[in-house]
Amino acid sequence: MAGTDTSTADEILKTVYGEIKELIPHKFRTLEMFEERDAKEWGGRFVEYPAHVGRNSGVGSYAEMGALPPAGAQKYATVRIPMKYTGGRVQFSTQIMKASQGPRSAFVSIMESEMQGLVKDLRNYLARAILHDGRGILAYVNGTSTGTTVTVDSPGGVAGATNGTRFINAGDLVTFVTAATGAIVASADETVVTVPAAGTTFTTGTSTSGPVDNNYVVRANKAALTDVSDTSYVKDPMGLLGGIDDATYVATYMNVNRTTYPSTQSTVIGSVGALSSDVMQRGIDLADQRGDGEISKFIMHHSVRRAYIAMTDDGRRYMGGDLNRPDAGTVAAKKRPLTFGGIELWEEKYAPYGMVFGCDESSFVRYTEDKGSWMDEDGSVLQRLGTGSSLQDGYEAFFRRWENWVVEKPNTCFRLDGVTASVVVSHID
Repeated sequence: MAGTDTSTADEILKTVYGEIKELIPHKFRTLEMFEERDAKEWGGRFVEYPAHVGRNSGVGSYAEMGALPPAGAQKYATVRIPMKYTGGRVQFSTQIMKASQGPRSAFVSIMESEMQGLVKDLRNYLARAILHDGRGILAYVNGTSTGTTVTVDSPGGVAGATNGTRFINAGDLVTFVTAATGAIVASADETVVTVPAAGTTFTTGTSTSGPVDNNYVVRANKAALTDVSDTSYVKDPMGLLGGIDDATYVATYMNVNRTTYPSTQSTVIGSVGALSSDVMQRGIDLADQRGDGEISKFIMHHSVRRAYIAMTDDGRRYMGGDLNRPDAGTVAAKKRPLTFGGIELWEEKYAPYGMVFGCDESSFVRYTEDKGSWMDEDGSVLQRLGTGSSLQDGYEAFFRRWENWVVEKPNTCFRLDGVTASVVVSHID
């Protein structure tokens, strides 16, 4: 005689539901460092102030009754900081808003989930931007693109063949910009469909025929583009790659030409190869010599941090208090900061590959006009969709942040380029 088991009694068993689990990372230490600083607020067109960029050269020793040094003057340049606008939009039907009200109906209110999630997603966008150069470049096209597959390299606009799609995600609306002219490639706005694990290509919904080698891949703000103004190109806030630079990425920094005024350049040591204590100390010394810099943070990708750990292998002993339990790791295994000469090393998942930023945080400034708000100038955060005969039974809302970030004294910082490190290709959503 057959007994009762879970299969025969399935109709009377309930499903027990747990809470929603967050699988998307939201740790952005460099962005938080700027957010936590006292922001300087302003309105108007831009922030402008003079920077002292050169000495009076009319000094020198002279002979008794001899010629005196010729008169000189201090040199100044006008720093001009523009506002940058970043935002995002959510949209939902009235039906799903009502259907998801209360814990008996849904795990979470759709309106609450979408609006809170958008604020976090905007911070994720800015977490990439704060480590790059303000141009909003996601990657370079690698070779001529035909069909629905686009091959890319140089993620974030930084040269390198590894993981070109690291900043490109399925669902993104992207377009292509010609480097020489800064104009969009005609009829070339596409929605990203898939991003294969190899990190070298992405696929689009329709066939692309316009992009060629070294075109920039940037975000598009609408389909059927006709003007680069409707893209993210050169609209991101300025990040560390532009602030801590010698004109490699940003030749004119906040209105000041770095070739004309070398004191606005950071020390950049290129083609480093294997990381060493000597090259790190060299960067510290040069920041001190050129700008009285006092390095307080090193910021780098996880792969470069591993190269730093490997650099110290020969000098470490893996013996703890118990000789039967040797430990080959470092405090980094438990997400505790490593140090170089007492200066903390920060790992950042969106940092450019093969780079180390040596930061004097005292010159980092965040200028804000809107630290973060929902558009509600007409008295309502939620806006009805459509008007007149096109009215829809739904709403949308727009969240924005208006800000820019500045390294006010670039010569107090330094950067190492071309550090040899083993990158594990892994796409981060």
